[in-house]
Amino acid sequence: MIEIMKKDSLKKGLSGEQAAKSKAEFGTNELAKKQPESLLSMFIGAFDDIWIKVLCFALLLKIVLAVLGVIFPAISGGNDAIEIVSIILAIALATGFSTLSEYRNSSRSEALQEEYSKTFAKVMRDGKLLKISTNEIVKGDTILIQAGDKVPVDGLIFDGHVKVSQAALNGESRDESKVAADNMDDAESTDYSSENKVFMGSVVTSGEAYMVATVIGDASELGKINKALTDNEEEERKDTSSLKLEVVAAGIGKLGVSAAAIAGVLQVVLNIVRANEAITPVFVILLVAEAVMLMASIVIMAVPEGLPMMNSLVQSMNTESMYKKNILVSHKAAFSDSAYMNLLFSDKTGTITEGNLSLVEFITGDGEIADKLLNADFIDAITVNNLAKVSEGKAIGSNNMDRALLSYALANNAKPDEDEIEKRVKENNGFDSEKKCAIVELNDGVVYWKGATEQIIDDITHYETADGSIKEFTAADKEKVIKQMEAQAKRTMKLLSVAKIADGKKILLAVLCLRDNVRKDAIETVEVLNGAGIQVVMVTGDAEETATAIAKEAGILVDEKNDVVLTHEELEKMSDEELKKELPHLKVVSRAKPLDKKRLVSIAQQLDNVCGMTGDGVNDAPALKQADIGFAMGDGTAVAQEAGDVVILNNSLTSIKDCVLNSRTMAKSVGKFLIFQLTVNISTLLMNILAPILGWTEPFSIVQILWINLIMDTLAAMAFGGEPILNRYMDEKPAKRTDNILTGYIKSAIGVSAIFITLGSILILENVGGITSFVMPEGCKNPELYEKTFMFAFFIYSIILNSLNTRSERFNLFEHISENKNFGLVMGAIFVLQTIIIQIGGPVFDTTMLSVKALVVSMLLAVLIIPVDMIRKLIVRK
Repeated sequence: MIEIMKKDSLKKGLSGEQAAKSKAEFGTNELAKKQPESLLSMFIGAFDDIWIKVLCFALLLKIVLAVLGVIFPAISGGNDAIEIVSIILAIALATGFSTLSEYRNSSRSEALQEEYSKTFAKVMRDGKLLKISTNEIVKGDTILIQAGDKVPVDGLIFDGHVKVSQAALNGESRDESKVAADNMDDAESTDYSSENKVFMGSVVTSGEAYMVATVIGDASELGKINKALTDNEEEERKDTSSLKLEVVAAGIGKLGVSAAAIAGVLQVVLNIVRANEAITPVFVILLVAEAVMLMASIVIMAVPEGLPMMNSLVQSMNTESMYKKNILVSHKAAFSDSAYMNLLFSDKTGTITEGNLSLVEFITGDGEIADKLLNADFIDAITVNNLAKVSEGKAIGSNNMDRALLSYALANNAKPDEDEIEKRVKENNGFDSEKKCAIVELNDGVVYWKGATEQIIDDITHYETADGSIKEFTAADKEKVIKQMEAQAKRTMKLLSVAKIADGKKILLAVLCLRDNVRKDAIETVEVLNGAGIQVVMVTGDAEETATAIAKEAGILVDEKNDVVLTHEELEKMSDEELKKELPHLKVVSRAKPLDKKRLVSIAQQLDNVCGMTGDGVNDAPALKQADIGFAMGDGTAVAQEAGDVVILNNSLTSIKDCVLNSRTMAKSVGKFLIFQLTVNISTLLMNILAPILGWTEPFSIVQILWINLIMDTLAAMAFGGEPILNRYMDEKPAKRTDNILTGYIKSAIGVSAIFITLGSILILENVGGITSFVMPEGCKNPELYEKTFMFAFFIYSIILNSLNTRSERFNLFEHISENKNFGLVMGAIFVLQTIIIQIGGPVFDTTMLSVKALVVSMLLAVLIIPVDMIRKLIVRK
């Protein structure tokens, strides 16, 4: 049975009582929100990091050893409490930085969503038109929608007519006409093409209508998509940064275990061989217990405790600086993946282009191109025959063409008076889609016409020149105009003719050339991204000709012979294997549908690409969520922003470039830190392995090891965390997802420096060439302690000077050093403290005061690490 609409009743809207009843029965229009994560939950989540797990294992192992030390004092390390506190501090700092950074960004994201959801609608209640929050709309409410409004619910139009853009829902750029329904048949319809139903998230581009809310909140089409994304708990692809660091963790774990096993075996074997007492079972058990303790200590020593804190610190600092550049980072791990991104699927409108039609050129009746047209008739024609309105000096309402025409007039000092125009107009027919024109008749008999050129060009008798004179329109003129129109169409211009009909003459004022201009910064940014090894693919709903022309202008489509341009139909016909072959050369996808984006991301990821995706509509959300880095636009839908990893607040492609550059800087900082820290780790491990072979007692005291750990963990993280952003990083190709973060360059840097420091320490402790004797004062009371202190000084000074080698891959060790003030302060402080520790820290650090000669020689020996690394750089030539 067809339910007839009671339009008179609907026009009055619900009464307060009816609205309350509807709210109780069906709820309100508020969409489901993802439950915000608490600070505690974020803190617990931080322990999912592989390095935090490694530290927790090290902490557990240390606690076990401490307990055994209490039970069996003979194998006690004596410093267990200090080491336990040290590891706990490393865990606390790393998880603390990570949690606070994530919480701050989450709060900003929530504030952005809150601001976005503060929209209002014009609702009839008790016969009065009220402005209420869209969240408070109930089923059955009557809503007035006008040009520029966002449709707040799914519902039926019962009075008036409108044109709506449903691009946010279905990606289609064309406007849909919606007219009044006579019955409620389509109340529950989900068909976007329904001529009576409008959907939440659509934007009214022209017209005015009353609608009744039939489907609200999560039951609406937009609500369903939002809820599906909110509830989606499917396993996500692991981010590239974590993947690479897990490989490093596994490698360091193997290294630590191998070194521990070698040291443990040597400890037992050499002590048995060198024993001066009877070898009894008790002696062997104690020896094995000591070896096990040593092995456990070496495994713990191998763990780079500062890496998680370094990673968290750098991420926190970068996401904070990004916010100041109109970039809100929602997921730090995905943001880190920007460093490895090699494929970017980008929207056209608003990202590559400005997102607004502009009136850029004019074809006059003689077939010439004019950059500007300002004669009185023309300005009058485009302001009078125009449904857009002026608000605060800007054109609003109507459609994008009307707004472009009015914006041009306003930019050229025209001051249209709406009241005056209304008095002059006899009849305004508006745009007729059948006749493809809009006509305004004035009281004085003049008619202004605008529309598709083919509808009037055959009837044109005259044309107006740029200076306002009238000339006859000849066949030759017509031919010139048509040729120019064809040329302009190839340049992606939308063409619209404006004519004046008066005194029996049909006068062509101009053929207008409108275009959504390519953003000035987009051309340069595409070039930078291409130079950075990032393939930019433009995915748009536009026709192939328009998309191709825009891609050429933006620098995306360069080599027409090899570059691939696909339409939705061509893409749909391709098998996955066929698409995989074409993907490396793909540059443009035209007439794209929402699912095309998701498929492109999926295929790209199967080929181990790290891909980014931009989007602003609800229809983009699945692809944004699946991409390695989802770039949601700042003026996009809340659903898209929730699905994305990064929100580009100013919609600019340049901001995406900034993301990549910052992320690459972050990756470089992590690489530098790994060189610095693993050099110290491996040097320390080598020293502990060599000690029993060369018959040394432990080369470092416990407090010295803690000092070394403090230098290479916390202090190094602070030093390398503020490395400057260098544009030259955009000249490099991104590392592949499967590449080891420990590149050949990093491995050579670690290996050469670790070997140099170890050999230097051996040279001192073994007194090779009499080096130790040379610096030792006569009558030294404790020669063994003196040579150990001398070695300790060399070891630390070498670490400090190696930091200069580490922070620059070039031969100028001081380049951009002033841009990282923390580096100079931290390394300078370590140098001063080390010298003080040596001279006066004896009782605590197990050192003795060195002579000035010994200090200078230790520094000179340490300085040699710089030329040694220079030679390495020359050979490796990364």
